Amino acid sequence: MIQYTDIFNINYYKKEIFHGSYKSMRYQIKKSEKKDADESAVLLVTTWPGPYNFETTAQEQNQYCEFEFSNDGLKQAVDYLNQQYQQHYLTQR
Repeated sequence: MIQYTDIFNINYYKKEIFHGSYKSMRYQIKKSEKKDADESAVLLVTTWPGPYNFETTAQEQNQYCEFEFSNDGLKQAVDYLNQQYQQHYLTQR
């Protein structure tokens, strides 16, 4: 299970992209700017099946979800990642 302590503070995501993995699931967390100037930035979480990295995995295998760009949004992202693992990757051991 991915813990909140496994994920960096929100300030990290202002300039960096986080890549991680949990067993057979790979994931990426990054800041995503909205095209509409009225909308604020979000955390974009992407998951995909291992063993390959983001760049070499077929785009159609990626799953995306957006969260508020805040520490609360990061907590929601961790919950989402654990849910994704339970639903899609637990049986792939």
